[in-house]
Amino acid sequence: MDDSNKLLEIKQEISQIAEKLANLFPIDHPKWNDIFEDIGAAGYYLEEANYRIEGARKTLLGDGETDSAE
Repeated sequence: MDDSNKLLEIKQEISQIAEKLANLFPIDHPKWNDIFEDIGAAGYYLEEANYRIEGARKTLLGDGETDSAE
């Protein structure tokens, strides 16, 4: 498995984690008001990690811009 495929695998795992968080703490969760800021931040950073990983994949494949912060 090459590096690009390994990064794709990690992206998929991160997406699964984000989905698990969303399923574990839906808006109607009894503690949603207490945790929404933290869960929202976690979701944001997971999504950002996926963008960064995709940028790295594109660079490895020769399709990415190395000087842009996606």
